[in-house]
Amino acid sequence: MGLPAADMTLPVPADPQEAAPLPVTVSSAQTAVTDMRATARWTVAATAAVGGLLLGGLPFAAIGKLHGGGDLALAVGGLAVALAGVFWAIWATGEVLTPRFVTLTALDGPGLAGLRAAMQREPEVFFGPFGAGAAELDRSCRHHTETTARIARLLVAETDDVRRARLTHWLGVARSNAAHARARRRALLELVHAWQVRAALRRARIHTLLASLLVMTGAVLFLLATDGG
Repeated sequence: MGLPAADMTLPVPADPQEAAPLPVTVSSAQTAVTDMRATARWTVAATAAVGGLLLGGLPFAAIGKLHGGGDLALAVGGLAVALAGVFWAIWATGEVLTPRFVTLTALDGPGLAGLRAAMQREPEVFFGPFGAGAAELDRSCRHHTETTARIARLLVAETDDVRRARLTHWLGVARSNAAHARARRRALLELVHAWQVRAALRRARIHTLLASLLVMTGAVLFLLATDGG
């Protein structure tokens, strides 16, 4: 029983062991996510500290400085506006820390246009010998997995020593390339995840800037109410 022709034409690299160092790629993406989330946690902590200062300090500073219902309403309104800005910044930054379920279809998202452009420029860097796009990479993963299982079944049923040696060789090649393809896909998913977190962090910075303006507006209103007028 010989090896089917379909199994002899695997789209495999000449030596799967000499492929790009994928663990480094994955590690870099994971490190980037860790760093960006650390930045987000620092932002949340700093914003929460501002909120604590507003709640703990400003009301006491207003004692004896409010004259009439108008000043009281202005002070309460200013404090509410400032706290709304604090909560807004925390909510927006919290999106960066939210766990994400990532699939290859996420590549079609609007926030990943830059990554898609990079893949189109240098597909071999991202997909290696397994195609020129995410869909082709995914098909290659399934193909090599199915081929590995098919060769393994043939090997179990084969009794001829020469053919068993040939099947054993091709089983090793198929397993190597299945592992290589899965590593490429895993690295791509890690990279997509990193870009999603990066986009969320950029949005959070914009929201935090706007929220800071809201906090300053509220603080000004509060100070106007307690200026002794």
